This record gives sequence, C-alpha cells and structure tokens, in this order.
Amino acid sequence: MFDLVSDLEQKQTLSARQLQSLQILSYTNQELENFMTDEYLENPMLDNSVDKQDEMIKDLEQLYEKGTSYKDHYLQWEDEDSDRKSDLPAREPDEIYSYIMGQLHRKDYSDDEWTLMGYLVQCLDEKGFFDHDLDVVARALGRGTEMIERCLERLKELEPVGIFSRDISECLIKQLEAAGNTDEKLIRLIQDHLDDVLKGQISSVSRDLHLSTARIKEYIHMIGQLDPRPIMNMPSTHTEYIIPDILVNREKDAWRISLNDSWMGEYKCNGYYIRMMQDTKDPELRAYFQQKLERARYVINCVEQRRSTIVKVVEVILELQERYFLQGSGLTPMSMEQVAARAGIHTSTVSRAIKGKYLQYKKVVLLKDLFTASLTSQEDVSADRMKKQIAKIIQEEDAAHPLSDQKISEIIREDGIVLSRRTVAKYRMELGIPDSRLRRYL
Repeated sequence: MFDLVSDLEQKQTLSARQLQSLQILSYTNQELENFMTDEYLENPMLDNSVDKQDEMIKDLEQLYEKGTSYKDHYLQWEDEDSDRKSDLPAREPDEIYSYIMGQLHRKDYSDDEWTLMGYLVQCLDEKGFFDHDLDVVARALGRGTEMIERCLERLKELEPVGIFSRDISECLIKQLEAAGNTDEKLIRLIQDHLDDVLKGQISSVSRDLHLSTARIKEYIHMIGQLDPRPIMNMPSTHTEYIIPDILVNREKDAWRISLNDSWMGEYKCNGYYIRMMQDTKDPELRAYFQQKLERARYVINCVEQRRSTIVKVVEVILELQERYFLQGSGLTPMSMEQVAARAGIHTSTVSRAIKGKYLQYKKVVLLKDLFTASLTSQEDVSADRMKKQIAKIIQEEDAAHPLSDQKISEIIREDGIVLSRRTVAKYRMELGIPDSRLRRYL
C-alpha cells in the first residue's frame, strides 16, 4: 500500500513538473525574465551573473524618473549610441483627449459636466496625473468644488488604471486594487518608503516594516511590474518597437539562430549556499537547502530545454519558409503538424514554442503569422462573428476581474485571428457593453 501511494505521488509530481516545463516553454523572453526573477527572489540557491538587487533598483529608478517602458529600457540597453532613447514621444493633446472622453457617454452628463470633464482632461500632466488644487480650479472656472470632485472621481474610473491620480503612490495603489492586491505592507511601502527603495536603503525599509530583506526585494519586483505613468498604457499612433525573442542571421549559406536573452544574465546554482549545505550539521537546514537546490537545478534545466526547443522549431520554420526570408516571396503553406513532424516533437510543443514570440531577420515577424495553413483567413472573419465572440468572452469572464480590451484581443489571437485592441473596443461599444472598469460594478 505504501509503495502504491508513493508511486502515485511520484507520478503526480512528474505531471506537475511537466506542466511547469511546458509553461516555461510558452513564455516570451520578458515573461521568462519575470518568472526567473521571482524564482531568484524566493530561492537562495539560485544565482545570477548580474547583481539582481542593484539591477531592480536601477530599473525602478529609471521607470519612475524617466517613465520608460520595458521596450524603451531594452532598446537603450541594446544600443547606448542609438537615437532611440528612454522616453516615448510625447502624446498629442488631441490623442489623450479623444481616448479618455471616448470612454464616456455624452448623454449621461449635463453640458456643464461634459465641458468640465474636458477641461480636467486638459489639466493632466505628462504622466497622466492631476495634482491641481480643486479650490483654485473651482475659482478659475466659477464652478462648485463638489461638482469638480464628482467629475474627477468619474474620470478616475476610466482606463488606463491610475489616470487622474494625485501622485505616483495613489496611481500604484489603484493598480494594486484593480488587480485585487490588498497587501497592507506593500501599500505602506509604496506610501511611505518609495524614495528609500530608490536610494537602495533596503535594510531600513525592512526594519520599519518588520519584513525580511527577501520580502522587500519581492515587493520591489512587484512594483516594477506596475505603470508609474498611466498615459503610457494608452493606445498610440506613434511607432512602437517590437522586441524580438529570436535573432536570425545568415552566414555562409547557413542559418545562425540565437535567443535574444543575454540581457537577462546567466542563472546558475549558488556555490556559497551549496558549501553551506554540505558543511551544516543541522539536518533541517540541510533538507531545506537540498529542496531549494533541486528546484534551482530543475528551473535552470527547463530554461535550457526551452532554448533548445525554440531553436529546433525555428530551424524547421526557416527550412520551410526559406524562399520567404531570402527572396521575399509569399509564404509557403505550413502547419504546426508539419513542423512538429520534422522536429520530432508534439504539435502542442510547437504551439507553446512559438506562442507570442517574434523573430528578427531583416524585419521582425510574429512566428504564429508564418503558419498560413492552420490560421483562419482574416477576410473570412465577419464583424458579426467577432462581436458574438467578444460578447461570449465577456459573458464567461470572472465578474470580479473583468477582462480588458487588450486581454480580449489576446484571447482571440489564440484562435489565429488578429483583432487589435482598438477594434475590440469599437465592437464592444457597438454591443453596448461598458469597459472593464465599469463592468466590475455591474
């Protein structure tokens, strides 16, 4: 009986590990970096070739002082001499006005309220904050403070989350609330210790909040995933750069394939803690380190397997689509089943290996777009069909955590249909369905 239970537990463990490995394979480079940073923060046995704590604080400082997005940060790292530097181009005032006011229904407001909200939009600073004294605004417009407060509260409910906040702290806390995160310690860190974190004073923050240094580092990573400039989340007509996951070169009539992940640093097992594990006389401490060491080795192995699998899949894609890449001809009909057969792997593995990933050779292409044989033709996708699909997705969503238009767009893309966030928003509004912020209160 004991052997049977033990065997069952082992099979369940293997199944869980296989699922984790497949999940890692599906990550884009940025998603993988987020996952590995979480692992690094939780596992003392996992080490990195770069100083992660210093890197996180520098990234946070750059995000909050310059307002750079991940893409801009990467581009700056990629080429310090490039003209494409930290900040995104400034948004046009009309672009901001149209996006924000476009989320409101004109008939729901009086003429005075509509005019006032339009004025408040124009008072936003370059980050999307509203830090004006309401009494001053009231006197300047000849309106009551209560009316201004009422309109401002309505505007704060709009997307992107955090718009019209008074400062960075309020903005970040609103984003946490929208995600259902009510961690009081994290909120206190944002309210009282953001400057200390940017100065690298981790120990003093740790003492004041009565938290371990490791937990503070986890909080820093979580804050780094938030957006300190709400306006940056707005759809833009400006050119935005796509960061490729795979880099391809042609050398001596042969393809050279590499993953664009060197900026993450190299993950390895921590030699210091391995020696501590070997030297300790405490059996509980040794067991703890052994468990963490096994996890570190497993995760590192999954990352290496991900790299080799993606390279193998891309090799087959380049072989089948060689005329497209070298001669600029049309795509050769190609299915995931074909690639899987040639690579000697399962079709689902191919699907995960290409998910959300971009390849760069002369130009940047989404890998999934190369699979013409298995994708639905865009011309065959009617607006009526898309509206029905959007309505179905919203009907089945978690009412406590409504899906954003961008998330709906991503879900639809998984079926091989490219529908932009803006088109999703257009169809949603034509269906009379409110945005995600308002659906939370329905």
